[in-house]
Formats: sequence, structure tokens, C-alpha cells
Amino acid sequence: MTSRNLFKLQPVLRWVELALLIFFVTGTLVLINYIAHRHTSRLDLTPEKRYTLAGQTEQVLGKLTAPLKVTAFSRQQELRELKDLLELFSRASSNFTYELLDLEKNPARAEAMGVKGYGAGIMEYQDRREKMYSITEEGLMTSLLRLSENTEKIVRFVKGHGEKDIFGTDANDSYSLISAALKTENYRVEDVLLLQARKIPADTQVLVIAGPEKDLLPSEIDMIEAYLKSGGRVLLLCDPFPLPVIESYLKGKQIQLSRDYLIDMQSKLMAFDHLTPIIVPDKRHPIARNMNEAVVFPVCRSVAPLNQATVDVLAVSGQESWAETDTQSVRTNTVKFDPGQDRPGPVPVAAIATVTSPANGTAAPAQGVLIVMGNSAFATNHYINVLGNKDFFLNTVNWLAEKSDMFSARSKSGGAQAPMFFLTELQSRFVFWSAVVIEPSLVLLVGILVVAWRRVKR
Repeated sequence: MTSRNLFKLQPVLRWVELALLIFFVTGTLVLINYIAHRHTSRLDLTPEKRYTLAGQTEQVLGKLTAPLKVTAFSRQQELRELKDLLELFSRASSNFTYELLDLEKNPARAEAMGVKGYGAGIMEYQDRREKMYSITEEGLMTSLLRLSENTEKIVRFVKGHGEKDIFGTDANDSYSLISAALKTENYRVEDVLLLQARKIPADTQVLVIAGPEKDLLPSEIDMIEAYLKSGGRVLLLCDPFPLPVIESYLKGKQIQLSRDYLIDMQSKLMAFDHLTPIIVPDKRHPIARNMNEAVVFPVCRSVAPLNQATVDVLAVSGQESWAETDTQSVRTNTVKFDPGQDRPGPVPVAAIATVTSPANGTAAPAQGVLIVMGNSAFATNHYINVLGNKDFFLNTVNWLAEKSDMFSARSKSGGAQAPMFFLTELQSRFVFWSAVVIEPSLVLLVGILVVAWRRVKR
């Protein structure tokens, strides 16, 4: 081929080259979009993690064994927000499907399903149906647990000795928020007066004794012992009150409930006093394995194992804390660590003991579980949303109730209205010195050096 013919073909080759370039670029973009559509991933940068499901929610959705459908009714302007939430559930499980309907345009279908209000809906799973009055992450989780669990487990709170009130409204003494949280996780919450009962009801999944201010009677201790030996589960939360009967009973279980106060001058949270230590749960235990936050025990006493072969430590205080045995110094605010008298940190504040019933013929002996903690205020309305307090209490109940799929972190949507930010005293001092002292000093020093350098150059 002559050079003249090649010259004539150059425009054609350029067009062919351009067409191939457009083809490959377009094909690459189509392939990238196809891969992105099949393998979606999102980065949630919102402070409250609005577009991220809680770990517990994902764990429960991952165990769905059959198709689940949600039919939701709402106003037209609110459908977008509901779709964002339901789409998160759909991404977490291929068995989850949903249908969003405008209530004003579909009144007949809503009436047929028994839905009358905006933001309500129906969940269907394994030929069972649950009506939802609030389509939120917590509301969806509650309905899902009710449909997937065959039985409702009962948690009973002992009353009659000054324990925390599960129906009260006072922030310092009420457990109403934790009671609502237990109901969200498909528990029935009741109280029980042992003084009027002959025995603890057999259908009690977990018995909670939350902060008795007065001691239990020997007959009540006998009831608790009988319940434990029948395979019962007890959570005992004791504040620093003199409780000789309970203390004596626990000593028989190889647990020392000492009359002391936990003091921590270093790891306490800013704006809290030294009687509010930060508690670190044992990450090796299933209760704390998925927890990423510490716990706060306000006005706490030590709970020490007398026999480490039969009693496990669940949580301890900080390294710089100690158990103050001089209770009078706490009242007069003159506490100081006395070597040889006070117990240095880390101090155990929660322990687990197993209670085995005597062998009965060929039947395997029943095993009860007793968890003792040196504080009850951490689960009150005032402290429940501080750090990991809520997760720690609920995980403990779930572990006692043998609900192993409920140990992950929970949704924070039911918590405080604004994000809560906590600093220890050490962290607050670091922020103060770095932001208020060191950084401005460096800026001032650089300014002085610049001025001095200019004067020298003159």
C-alpha cells in the first residue's frame, strides 16, 4: 500500500480509534455500575448512625429461616423516610421484603389488615401476623422477636425491701426505662412480693433483686435458694447498705459482699465524683464480648470471689481505684488510700456463681446461676443511657435467659435526644492542656519567632 493510500485512510482510522475508545470507556462504566449494583456498600457519616442498623438487629435478621414481609402505611411525604429504614432491613437479609403504601390512597386495604393510623403496618412471618403501631428499628425488632420466638419469657423484679421501682417515674429510683427495654426484647416484666408468695413462680425466667435497702428475711432466702436449685436464674444488685442476711448467704456461695465503697480519682467521668467509677466488663465473657463501651457504677461496693474455682469475675474497676473500708471517711469526704487496709484496684464488682442441686436418682442435677453486682443505680432512668450501661444490663438478662442472639450492640434511637459525649478526668485534662494551653502557646511561639526572624533580617 502506497503512502498516498495510507494518507487517505488516516481519517477513517481516527474514527475507528474514537469509536473503540468510546466503546471501551462506556463498557467500563457499565461494568463498574453493574458491580456496584450487585455489591452495594455504604458509608454512614451521620453522628447518630442514622443509616446503619444496630449489631443486634443485623444478628437477628441474619437468622431468619423463612420469608418475612412488612406492609407499611403512611403519608406520602413520609414514605421516603420509611423506605430508607426498610431498605436497610432488606439489605441485611434476603428473606426480608416490604411494601410501602399511601394510607390515603389505599384505605380499603388498610382496613382489611386492621391498620387505622399513619406509620403503622403488618409484619408476616411463618403464617403468623403481628400488628405494628410504630415503624422504627426498635418497633420492627420487637415484632420480629414476637413472631420468631415461640414463648414469651418472664422477668420478675422482687419488691418489698426498697428495691428500684419498675413502674416509677423518679429518675434516681425508677427502672421504667429498663422495663420498657426488656419489653422491646420480648420479655414480660412483672414484680413479685416474696413476703406474700410461698415460692417463686416456676415460669420465672430471670429473677431480679435490684437494690434492696432492707435485708431479706431468712424465709425469702430459702425461696431464692430453692429457685436456684431448681435451675433458676437470679440477678442480685446490691448497693452499699448493711445487708447481713444477704451477705451471709452469699458467703456460703463463695462470694464476699464487703461493706466498702469503690473510689476512683482517675478514671471517673468528668462532672461525676470519685464515687462513680468506670467499670470494665470482662470481654472474654459472652455478656461483654460485643460491648465497645465501659460501664458506670455510681456508689458501688466490691463483690469478690472467695473461691475462684467456683466463682467467675464478670467486671472490675479501674487500675487506679480502690475499695475504701473506712465508710465514715466517705461520708465526711476525707477518703484516702490506706495500704494494708483498703483493697487496691482493679477491684471485682460483679461475679457469677453456679448453684447445683443434689443428685436425684438418674436425673441430671439442675444448675442455677447467680450473678451478683455491687450496684443497682447504673440501670436507673438517670444512668441507663450513660456509656454501655443499658447493653450491660440487658446482655446480662439475656445471658441468664439463654438468648444468645441478643448480645450485640443495640439501636441508640431510643436514647437521649442529643448525642452524649463522655470524658474521664484524665481525658478532660488532656483536652484542656492540648487545646487551651499547648496549642495556643505553640501559635504564640511561632509568631514570636517570625517577628524575631524579620528583625534579624533587617
